[in-house]
Amino acid sequence: MDMTLLLHPTALAGADGGPRFPYSKATDEQLVSLVRSGDDRAFDAIHDRYVQRLTGYARQMLGGAHHDAEEVVQDAFVRALSALRGDDREMALKPWLYTIVRNRALDALRRPARTTDLEDHARVLHDTSADPHERVVRADALRDLVSELQRLPERQRTALVMHELGGVSHEGIARRLEVSTGGSKALVCRARAGLAKAAA
Repeated sequence: MDMTLLLHPTALAGADGGPRFPYSKATDEQLVSLVRSGDDRAFDAIHDRYVQRLTGYARQMLGGAHHDAEEVVQDAFVRALSALRGDDREMALKPWLYTIVRNRALDALRRPARTTDLEDHARVLHDTSADPHERVVRADALRDLVSELQRLPERQRTALVMHELGGVSHEGIARRLEVSTGGSKALVCRARAGLAKAAA
C-alpha cells in the first residue's frame, strides 16, 4: 500500500502549492475517514467515483427517467453525507450507497414528484386562496430557510440557488463557477446537506 495515502491531505500539500492528496487513488475506506474528519474534497471524490454508476442504477429502477434518476441520486448523496458525518461505524461504502439509492428510488416510485422547499413555500405564499395561517407559517419557514442559505459557503449557496430556483443546468453552473459538472452536482449536494442539518 502507498503509505502516503494514509496521510491527511494537508500533509501532502507543499508550501509552494505542490502535490496534493491523491483523492482519486484513495480507497473507499480512506475517503470515508476523511469525510468524517470534515474534508469536503473527499466527499467530492466519492461523488465523482460513484455518481454515474448510481445514476444508471437509479434510471433502471425508475424506467429510464433521467431527470428523476439524477434527483434520486443527489438526494441519496445528501443523506449519505449527513450519515457519514454523524456515524463512525465501519461500513462498505459501495453497497451502502447502492442501498440508499435503491430506497430513494422506491420512495420516488411511491409518490408524485415533489418540488423543492423553496418552490413549495413560494407557491403557497403567492396563492391568494391559501389558508391565511398556512401562509404565515410558510412565510416564517421561508424566512428561516433564507437565513440558513446565507450561512452556506458562497459557492454552495450560488450553485443551489442557480439550480433550484433558476433552473440552471449543472453544465451551466459548472461554467459559471469554473468547476466540473460533477463539481457542480457535489456543491448542490453539500448545500442541501447543510440545509438538512440546520433543519434537524
